[in-house]
Amino acid sequence: MRYLTGGLFIFFLLVLLYLLFHIWLEGRREQTAPHEITGEELPEALREAALRPLKLLNGYYEKRDPGQADACIDETMLPDNMRILGTNPDEIFYGRQGAKWLLQGDWKHWGQLALDTDQTALFRAGSALYFVLRGKIRLDYVHFRIPIRITGILEEKDGLWLISKLQFVNNLNSNWLVVAWIPALAALISLLLFGVSLLAA
Repeated sequence: MRYLTGGLFIFFLLVLLYLLFHIWLEGRREQTAPHEITGEELPEALREAALRPLKLLNGYYEKRDPGQADACIDETMLPDNMRILGTNPDEIFYGRQGAKWLLQGDWKHWGQLALDTDQTALFRAGSALYFVLRGKIRLDYVHFRIPIRITGILEEKDGLWLISKLQFVNNLNSNWLVVAWIPALAALISLLLFGVSLLAA
């Protein structure tokens, strides 16, 4: 019994490791050769004006100074209309205070974010612009890089384009993460049965 359960544990562990490697490999490919997102052709002056707050946001993320959160919001966002969805399910932020919590939390704990603002895809959405922006996050504690995608809405106010909506998404194939639960659970059950068989021997 213990040979069977031990063998099953090793098998499911290897399957889990393969799936995790596959997730990492796809993430690596997305960083080096990302899937193209084609935006609309916009006049160059409009495109440059629309990219201004995104480039400034990237600059603030490079500095990672929590004391600069209010300045970042003033230069890049419409605080009264601001809605932000983070990468975690409980990261839902509203208004100036929500944006400040997100920025300060990211700059203290999240890691080094680098955005590829020049490749931003822009789409007209009525009087606003919808954007899709790629980047990568290097996590401080493991030096692991994760491709990220940011989408949002830009609105014009007093001649300046500002961010009013943001959504951060880890740009990984979540299908593999869902599938990885099966061998992870099977490996855990096999390990428990292996432990029981050792105690019964």
